[in-house]
Amino acid sequence: MVDSGIKLDHQDLAANISPRSTDIVAGRNQPQGEDRHGTNVSSILAAPFNNYGTIGVAYNSTVLSIRADVSDCTDPDDKVCFKSSDLARALDYAVQNGARVINLSLGGDDPMGSLFEAALLRAVNAGVVFAIASGNEAYANPSWPGRYASDPRFAGSIIVVGAHDRARQMADFSNQAGVSQSAYLTAAGVGLTFNCEASSCWTGSGTSYASPIVAGALALLLEAFPNLTGKQAVEILLRTGSDLGATGTDTVYGRGALDIARAFQPVGATSSPMAAGQAVNVAIEPGAYVGGPFGDAMGRTGMLSTIGYDEYERLFRIDMGAAWRMAPRRSYQPENPTPMRQSQVSMDGPGGARLSLAAAVPVETPEPILNRYTPFDAPWLGDEMKQEALFDVTAGRMAFSAWQGRGGARSPFRTGSGDGFAALAQADHAVRGAVTFKGLGFGPLVFSAETGAGDRRAPLRSVEQDVSSYARAALDWRGERGGLSFSLGSLDEKMGPLGAYMPTRSDFAMPSRTRFAAFGGDLSLGGGLVLSGEAGFGRTEIEGRFLNLSSAAISSTWRMALQSDCPSWAFGCSRLTWEISQPLRIESGTFSAVLADVPLDYFDPVTFSQRRFSASPSGRQIDFSVRSLHPLPGGSMLQLEAVASRDEQHRAGAPTGYALLGSWRRGF
Repeated sequence: MVDSGIKLDHQDLAANISPRSTDIVAGRNQPQGEDRHGTNVSSILAAPFNNYGTIGVAYNSTVLSIRADVSDCTDPDDKVCFKSSDLARALDYAVQNGARVINLSLGGDDPMGSLFEAALLRAVNAGVVFAIASGNEAYANPSWPGRYASDPRFAGSIIVVGAHDRARQMADFSNQAGVSQSAYLTAAGVGLTFNCEASSCWTGSGTSYASPIVAGALALLLEAFPNLTGKQAVEILLRTGSDLGATGTDTVYGRGALDIARAFQPVGATSSPMAAGQAVNVAIEPGAYVGGPFGDAMGRTGMLSTIGYDEYERLFRIDMGAAWRMAPRRSYQPENPTPMRQSQVSMDGPGGARLSLAAAVPVETPEPILNRYTPFDAPWLGDEMKQEALFDVTAGRMAFSAWQGRGGARSPFRTGSGDGFAALAQADHAVRGAVTFKGLGFGPLVFSAETGAGDRRAPLRSVEQDVSSYARAALDWRGERGGLSFSLGSLDEKMGPLGAYMPTRSDFAMPSRTRFAAFGGDLSLGGGLVLSGEAGFGRTEIEGRFLNLSSAAISSTWRMALQSDCPSWAFGCSRLTWEISQPLRIESGTFSAVLADVPLDYFDPVTFSQRRFSASPSGRQIDFSVRSLHPLPGGSMLQLEAVASRDEQHRAGAPTGYALLGSWRRGF
């Protein structure tokens, strides 16, 4: 702290004052001057955390106070001033005594001369960095020596500091960034409190008081990350400044406001070392999430705590589990049907064969003044029209169909058991073949096989094409009082298991394959009662970059429903459906990863250990719903539905979720 000296026995600050503090002016030997400016500035930087007074920015730092002021000033308004020769000796003394950061809360209108510049260059070459006040004259450029920040000889070793108020507006007295904009930051400099003794403190404003805040931030970085050089610490503070004023670096605010919190976060590409030698790029992808069946399995484990290194090789403790966010909550918003215009051509062929081709496009509607979106639309997809085409051939008991859709069109083949798994592929094209066996004495039996694939989209992301696909074989039987269905299939997902969205280029993507089986059926009990249900089971294997399943994940889903006529007292109701279901959930499985351990000391060698944790979520979501159907005059229908979800998103103890839906339809 090159300033006007310091009170060595200060009640709040004395514990952090170096015994090597000195008076650099020859023949005076008075390190404690009468002017309190140096004590004020030191208090802002280094007042200790001692339950008294204020707390300095770098409250563990040691202040080497170097008094360099004189009183024989050329300006009669100045009580304290500095000579370039004294300042040059002060810089040399600071370097010789191990200072890594020098604060200069002083300045003038003219360059400091060759003697000072030579000392400044010696300090810079020794790795010392500077925080220098920009000055209080409301100039468009910093005063000297702050303006040396834009001199190529000292570039990268100086931050020149302006003052902003509590609203982060430039103080009316502060010199602006001007020619030094690339090395300029602002910090709090209006109405600060400092220099507390007995029962009183001082307050004041000025860039002199903003500068030690930046000097303290430099000290904090060098303490927390001992591998950093001074220039790297300067660069980090400049890169992480909060942009103020005009976008980007500007002549008023320079690089913006000091943001210590951002400076202590990883900067640039961050990677975590792997035992095999290759590092994993640590980046949380916007919009990414793990499949819903895993619930909170990733977020609640502490087994994925490890280390990472940013662009400056700074060591951080990181939680890999944070990259896999929980899947979004299910939206119960009723789907708003799109009016479609359909064209169909059918042709009879030899031997009873029949060829059909159907295509559907939206009905033309007047162009709206403004596009209207609900919270459940996806505006980032643009106004892609919903379109689909179906090619179908039947010949005797054989049938073949091919379907292509876009704009959110749903596959027409989702009609049997195992749909819960097949739907995760979000297929936009699929083919299906079927063989029907009749005359067996117990109703028709249909064997079918189908396969499909789909793209995945997310906000501000390029489309991931054909990243999910499925194949399924099914056997369906239909009798007079009901039917049964059984299916086997597989689901391939390049972005992650069971509906996860992790971009394929991400090191956190977990390409997976799920084999599934499902069965279901319905039975008429008479008296208008129909009982239906379905259950499905899956076995998932993962091939992640570093996270894998040491034991396959077993998943399950089930649903039971009872449909009945409405009681006579339910006015206008024709049918009631009572349903209880469990969305797809991981029942068992173990994740495994070999990750770096957090070292006890910053420079300890990196060691690795194997981590294992359960793939099962903490809770089990159960949905209860009741639906009613109400015919209305004119041929329209009203459907009402009430839903309650226990342990929503498979989180134990999650608040019960409720939904009430209504939809009205009329055909004409």
